[in-house]
Amino acid sequence: MVTLIGGILAGMVIGRYEEFLASVTALAFFIPVIMDMGGNVGTQSSTIFTRGLVLGQISIRRFFRHLGREVFYGLGMGLLLGALGGLGAYFWQGNLALGLVVGISLALTITVAAGLGFLIPYLLVRLGLDQAAGADPIITTIKDITGLMIYFTMVSLFLSPIMG
Repeated sequence: MVTLIGGILAGMVIGRYEEFLASVTALAFFIPVIMDMGGNVGTQSSTIFTRGLVLGQISIRRFFRHLGREVFYGLGMGLLLGALGGLGAYFWQGNLALGLVVGISLALTITVAAGLGFLIPYLLVRLGLDQAAGADPIITTIKDITGLMIYFTMVSLFLSPIMG
């Protein structure tokens, strides 16, 4: 249910930017990249949290230290993959602004996904719920929506002036 509702909300976010998509069709090419990269990182962070918790490598009392480290790693991955994705988008489409949009969006989405992937299971544990069963659908839903919002915010910042 969570994923279905999230999918509908993600569709609503995309629909809100229909005019941009109609003006620059190439924007649609990168939606799956932004969503999939964030989803993969969020799921991996969730797995790292769950494994670390079960093996006693993560202390709930020192959770925020662990969270900070995971976000730091997410930022590093985000910067690297954002640079590669942005360059790929630029060379593929020949549009510097689009390359910047894709690169910055990937960097931010991956960083946010790493944090969410660690934070959501922690919150579920604190609420006494099974984080292994509930975290991934919640992470995917929130990450898809935030990733799209980041992407289209960057589109409006970098491509709006160009499109007129």
